[in-house]
Amino acid sequence: MDERHKAKRKKEIGRIKLSDTQDLVVSIVNDEKLDIRTWVNMDSYKGFTRKGIRLYLFDDNWTEFIKLMKKVDKAYKELA
Repeated sequence: MDERHKAKRKKEIGRIKLSDTQDLVVSIVNDEKLDIRTWVNMDSYKGFTRKGIRLYLFDDNWTEFIKLMKKVDKAYKELA
């Protein structure tokens, strides 16, 4: 089976309710990618949107992402 047809294993880690019709969903895909995507639940459409990011969890990407989130957390706390 070539890469284009490789079955995706997706494990949902958690979600945050953004509004009555949207959730932010965090998943691990194929044990190598972090996927953070918006899920919409409306009468006209139900499913994931293109809004989000996918981050490979190797080549120090995860470590750098955590460092960035710590900076975001610090900046958020300074707003208060």
